[in-house]
Parts: sequence; C-alpha cells; structure tokens
Amino acid sequence: MWLIRRRAFLPQLLLLAAIIVLLFLVIEHHQLLYVKPDCIQAHTTDRNDPKLYFETDKAYKTRLKLQEKIIFGARLKELSQQVFNEREGYNESFLDSLPLQRYDIRDFRPEQCVGITYKNSETKVSVVINFHNELLSLLLRSIISVLKSIPKKNFHELILIDDGSNLDQHFDLLEVEPLVSLWTVKVKYIRFEENRGLIYSRRFGCQVASGDAVLILDSHVEVIPGFIEPLLDIIDSNYKFIAAPTFDFWHTLNKNKVWTTEARILAFDRYLNWINIDKEKKEYDIHKPFKTPAILGGAFIASKKFLQEIDYFGRGMQGWGYENIELAMKYWMCGGEVYYVPCSRVLHYAAERSPMNHGDRKKAKHYLHNAGLIIKSYFSEDVFNDYDLHYNVSKDVQEHINEVEANKDVLQRNKCQRDYSWMRRNLMPKVDSFDNDTTMAINLQSNKNCIGLVQNENEPAILFFKKCPSAAPECTKLRLTIWHELRIHDRMCLDWGYPRIRFLTCHGQGGNQITYYNAKRQEITNVHKTQCLVQYLNTTLLDKGPCNLEEESFLGAFKIRKFDFETVYSDSFLL
Repeated sequence: MWLIRRRAFLPQLLLLAAIIVLLFLVIEHHQLLYVKPDCIQAHTTDRNDPKLYFETDKAYKTRLKLQEKIIFGARLKELSQQVFNEREGYNESFLDSLPLQRYDIRDFRPEQCVGITYKNSETKVSVVINFHNELLSLLLRSIISVLKSIPKKNFHELILIDDGSNLDQHFDLLEVEPLVSLWTVKVKYIRFEENRGLIYSRRFGCQVASGDAVLILDSHVEVIPGFIEPLLDIIDSNYKFIAAPTFDFWHTLNKNKVWTTEARILAFDRYLNWINIDKEKKEYDIHKPFKTPAILGGAFIASKKFLQEIDYFGRGMQGWGYENIELAMKYWMCGGEVYYVPCSRVLHYAAERSPMNHGDRKKAKHYLHNAGLIIKSYFSEDVFNDYDLHYNVSKDVQEHINEVEANKDVLQRNKCQRDYSWMRRNLMPKVDSFDNDTTMAINLQSNKNCIGLVQNENEPAILFFKKCPSAAPECTKLRLTIWHELRIHDRMCLDWGYPRIRFLTCHGQGGNQITYYNAKRQEITNVHKTQCLVQYLNTTLLDKGPCNLEEESFLGAFKIRKFDFETVYSDSFLL
C-alpha cells in the first residue's frame, strides 16, 4: 500500500524537480543575456574581492554575504520583470545586480587632467552622506567608492544620516549600521525618527563634523581615486572658497544611457530659476577650475570654518530645493568664491523623476517656500513683492520672519558687501535680470488692464485681460527685454509658433519667441510683424491675429489691443 501511494506521488515529485531545474536554468540564462555596457562591471559576486583598508575580517565577510543576498534578490526581480520605481525612480533589479565594489567606473575627466600633480594636502575631511529610503545597494556602493577613493591621510570621519527612512517598508536599510560599525574608520551613524528633510540633515551633518573640511555627497553617486585632490587644492588655497566636482549621469532605467556634462556656468535669475551658460570652450584649458555663480547640490567640499561663519545653510528652509543656490550666494556675497572643477568627477545615478515631484513633498511645495525665504532674506523688498505677486508666498514667509532676520544678520555679522546685482554684473552678465542695464521696458498694461494666465492641467496657459488691482496674484507683469522677448515670470517667453500663442521656457534662440513693440501704434507683434496680440470681442481672452486689419472674423471677432508700458528704460529699442 505504501509503495503504491509513493508511486502515485512520483509524477508530482518529478514535475516539481523539473520546475526547480527549469527555474535555475532560466536564472542562469537570464544572467547570460544581460547586456553589459562598457561602464558596467559584470554583476557577479567575487569571493576573491579584495578586502578594503577600512574592513575587519568580520566586516569583509559580512559585506560579501550581503552582496550575495542582494544579487540573488536582483535575479528574482529580473525574472518577474519588475522594475522598482518607488525609491525616486530607480531600476532596483538592475542596480542590485551590480557589485558593491566596482572597479571599472568610467573616467570622464578631460585627457588634460591625467598626470596633473596637486599639492600634498593634509586637510582632514568629514564626509557627510544623508539618505531617506535609499536603495541599499546604491547607498553602500556610494559609501564604499568614496571611502576607498579618499587618501587615508585626508579621511577624518564618515557621517551617515538616515533621515527617517521607513524601515518597516524598506527593512533592508537595517543592514547599514551593523555593517559600518565593523569598520576601522570613524563612523557617526545618526538616525532621525521622522523625515526632517535634506536641508536639515545636511545642516546637522555640517554642525557635528569635526574635520577641517566637509564633503557633502548625495547617497547615489560613485567616484574614482583622484577625485578629491583637485577639490582640496581649491579650498586649501583660501578657506572662503567652495569647490564642486563635475557631474556625469547614469540613467538606470536605460542601462546603457550614461552621459557626461560639459563645462557650464550655472547662473540663476532673481526668481532662482536655473540658467545654463556655456563656458567659453578653449581646448587648452578645459580642465582648469572655473568660477560659477552656483553649483548643483549633490556634491561639494568646503572648509568647516567658513561654513560655520556663514551659518551653514539658511535658516527656515524646508525639505529639499535651492539650498545649493543659497549657500553659493552667501559665499559670493561674503567675499568667497565658488568653483567647478572639471578634473574631479562624480558619477550620479539619475532617477526617473525629481524627488520633489511626487507624494507629500510635491504637496508641501518646499521649493516655493525656500525660494520665497531666500528672496526675502537676500534680495530687495521690490523683488520679493514681485515674486509674491506671482506665487503668493508672503503669508508663509511671514510665519518664518525670525529665520529671515537671522539670515540677514549673517550678512551683517560678516560685513558682506556684495548682493545679487553685483553677482549678475560680475558673474553672469548674459542673464537678463530686468534692471536698468538689460531691460527695455517693464510693466506692460492696457488701459489699466493687466495680462494674466489661466493654467489648466496638461493644457497650454490661456492669456486673459483683467483690471489691475493694487496687488493680485492672478495678474502678472510682463517685460520686454533687449533681446525682444516678452517675458512672464522672468523665465517664460511669449511664443508665436503655435495655433494659439503660449508662454514657453525662454530658449534664447530667437525665432518664434521674438516679439516687437510698435511704440507709435502701441501694438505687440511677432518677428515678421504680421501677427499682433489681439483681444476677442466681448471676452477677456487674448490671442494672435493679423496686424493689417483692425477687426477680422478669425475664430470670432477681435480687435488689435493697444498697449503701453509703465516704465521704458530705452526708447532706442522701440520700433
């Protein structure tokens, strides 16, 4: 009876064994099919992987076991064809398949950098890396690459700040503290019980740092040996200098998409919007450090002393956004200088989306809060009022007026003589900031009516006319610049190249974004002077229409609108 029963189960046992074998073969086959770009190390664990200088025997064995577990999990995720897209839009299965210690990170430096020797710096560096729900393999790869690339004589301490990660959902991050606690180097592991935001975390990290210099890094980067020497060369020459490496990007949802960045000056307008200015390219000096008004926030090094003098990042800012511009502004305003260093590179793992564009962080609108706070702290009252007219931030900023006064006090205490106008004239003269030097006319009106925008989701903004009260966010001042751009919100230009006119990001290439003003006829026209800004009769809507007729049946009767400017700085630009 027992033999008959065993024979009855034999087909099921054989089927189960076949499924297990098949699963194993599929895993191995899938691994063989994996495309290996020239910047990617084979995703296999290597038991002969050499021990790092900061690892004990126990730490070394722990890392190899952890790597095996991560890679095995990556294969299962690949089989199920799931792309993890919750930790800021990364491809989890792909990133988990990479070794924690990589040897073939591509060297993106200009060839002129090879062979350069730098001064023998003795500066002790505190490395600050903060993270929130970061992918475990990505975080560990960042830490390991940084520590192995900094000379022992320069490395002082590692400060890891877990900014309130959800360990119930991302329990793999529980592996971090036990691992780093086994290392022989000094590690400060700090965990906030709730998410305090990137700016708070970095400010805290800078405050507790005890090294001569502080290296701030994102938790999803990789570097190669030699990246820190050119940075130290800058800050060692003057403690009021701040130096940033050049970023190269890897878009991990497209495993082969790696791109390098050109030398660009990162400028910004008075609303803190980025403006990329191509640096004058000279083949013989493309490797040399160059001054820049601002830097990206993902990697930079600064002396602890000057960071302390200017109170680190501005008080009152929340979450993430604009803290890098605020810090760079204080450096320039208080007699310092900001540099990009092409011979120092950081490979940055690019997420599918900005961390500010989803979830609670999108609802919080930290970018508006931070920008309003910075403008209130460091710009004139007129600039803040203009910003508030567009974005309605005065109530929010007023609730943090004590922090604003503390930021202003930093400038007074350090006797900072420069301001944004100085920065625009001396660092970014190509930026149109609408002052007497660059503006043709401002404050466009028509019989005390002002132009506003109606923005519907996923649709172009519609222009309309409305009576101008003393202050109203829905009414927006327009400015006509010397480049014949009709700008709104300082960064959006009127574009005539669509069936309906619309405001798009200013591209500086002319064409459909060229706008003229005929002072005699008080008309706004396109580049060919064939289309005028018109108003549909019996409505408040604005659009384009032929200039050669006063009224025309064109999607309904309309009339050519007459405009005037409250202030005109230079009549020479008017037609």
